[in-house]
Amino acid sequence: MQLDQLIITIAAATATSVYAAAATSGWRIMSGITGSFCLHNALLPGNKLMCIERPHTHPYPFINPNTKGVTSVIISIDSDAGSISYVPNPMTYNAFCAGHSQAADGGIHVVGGDRQMSSTTHDASTQKDPSVEDSGTFLRNGIDRIRKYTAAADGGVGTWDESVQMTTPRWYPTVLTMGDGDLFIASGGQKNLVFEDLSQTNNPTYEFYPSRYEAAIFSSVLNWAFPHNLYPVAFQLPGGKVFMMVSNRTVLIDPRIDPQGRELNTVDIAAATLPGLDHAPWIYPHTPTSFMMPMKESTNYTAVVVICGGSKQSSFLAAADCLSIQPEVAGAAWERLPDMPNARMMPEATLLPDGTVLLTNGMGWGQAGGNGGEAQYAAAPVFASDLYDPVSNKWATVGTSTVARSYHNGAILLADGSVITTGNEMANYLDFWGNPTAIGPMTSFAALSGAARTECFPANPTGVCTSPYEMRIEQFTPAYLGSGKSRPALTPIPSGTKFTYGSTVAIQLDPKGAPVTRITFIRYTTTTHSTNTDQRFIEPNVLFVNTTHAIVKIPPNGNIAPPGNWHIFGLSKDGVPSISQTVLFGAGPITTVSLPSKEVTTPSKSNGAKGVNIFIEVVVMVLSLVLC
Repeated sequence: MQLDQLIITIAAATATSVYAAAATSGWRIMSGITGSFCLHNALLPGNKLMCIERPHTHPYPFINPNTKGVTSVIISIDSDAGSISYVPNPMTYNAFCAGHSQAADGGIHVVGGDRQMSSTTHDASTQKDPSVEDSGTFLRNGIDRIRKYTAAADGGVGTWDESVQMTTPRWYPTVLTMGDGDLFIASGGQKNLVFEDLSQTNNPTYEFYPSRYEAAIFSSVLNWAFPHNLYPVAFQLPGGKVFMMVSNRTVLIDPRIDPQGRELNTVDIAAATLPGLDHAPWIYPHTPTSFMMPMKESTNYTAVVVICGGSKQSSFLAAADCLSIQPEVAGAAWERLPDMPNARMMPEATLLPDGTVLLTNGMGWGQAGGNGGEAQYAAAPVFASDLYDPVSNKWATVGTSTVARSYHNGAILLADGSVITTGNEMANYLDFWGNPTAIGPMTSFAALSGAARTECFPANPTGVCTSPYEMRIEQFTPAYLGSGKSRPALTPIPSGTKFTYGSTVAIQLDPKGAPVTRITFIRYTTTTHSTNTDQRFIEPNVLFVNTTHAIVKIPPNGNIAPPGNWHIFGLSKDGVPSISQTVLFGAGPITTVSLPSKEVTTPSKSNGAKGVNIFIEVVVMVLSLVLC
């Protein structure tokens, strides 16, 4: 074990514990507003959330008065008090409808965006030529930019590097941080998708950053799927390949192989196995969501990809379908999972510390799309929240939210094990629909003349009634925190601590908390448009645990656990999680913690002192060897 790792271990063992009493389960609206509506969401350390919105459009004030037009904010979240506050986070290039992922060092990459500019002198959304700037322009064409946000060490506003330009524009790209820390960037139109005019839109390419092989690599599956090729599903697989699902086709791309202009690195899988369902293409604007099932060391980190929700093919009703696939096994095939209790399009899936999956947000009719306030495209908000248990393969409805989450919504897991939902650019939907259960025609959009309030936008092009920009955050506390049972407590891990792949580490526990029986890792999340390539759940084997520490092994490489910030949770036998500690996973020298040779204990109040003695003896022995 390295000396610096020992110092971290010993310091953490003497630090003040992080502990909170059980809360009341269910939903609550947090006090405060987000400042900008959270179209793009990225979790930062210290219970911070970075949100990015689109520049506002007519008939609403085009300069957001909360931020004076700045489209990004940093939100501070007090999950105990249920409150939020924000500060503007200025950026130079428009990131509306970009893709993003967490960088290997914990920063946030934001790729692509929109051509629209913002100016203090006029409504820049009406400007026909986006290359024309004036003296008041403060947000510029960002459709070809690769940006990186680095959080401030003191928890304040960080810094943007927006200097990198791609060789091709990308609007609605998918961005994935691969196992080696490089980016895989797929699709993204050359301009906004308008189904009535698809000219000069298709961009059936992907690329890597830093660049490898060629600047923009042709993909026949992206070309085949157009115009249903925006925000394709993508995940890093444990074996090193990249999984990508586009519309109704699935491919594996090997980033280690030069395609040589002939797609030598791409293989179609499961070509004939997609079940014959009444389902529209599994992609925007019939937007489903996707996630990877919890991966466990005990099952050799088997990868299972799941996709849920979206729209029916025969009508504008949302779909309840869920499918799964094990893409790395021979003869990989899509298989049906039980349907969700509530059909929804534009849903969000959030992996929870106990290995269950929470489905929230979305609408029951319509499709994704539209400018701010064009609520005619989607109806019937789904307020119910559904919980999927991969072990039992069953669903349960576990609560009902209050805030509608239509187009441009998000959901994020917090360190305390609760989940927040954000966004919605159609918060004026009742102006159009009249009530939350109304739906439109089965095979066409609703006529504007049928609006509940014809004096309001969108029925009246200049009728400002209700702001469409939802700036409330709603917090869901799962039942595991409302059970009345005590929760475990991890002692604080110093900020910036890095656990390297293949290392054995000691996670320090506070004996005052509930005994720990499981340790789980969940990667920090970014999400937009129901697309979340960052989210991943890993459960290591617990090699040793008592009341003061648990010893586990970090996964062997970044393909299994992509580099970046991860939550570490300790769970009790009742499935109650601790507040997480944040650690950076990444490459580096392997470190080890010696296992006690005589007593392998399980947590109980009676064996705590003996466990402490064993651990101290081990640390002293290893430290003496290092110092010698």
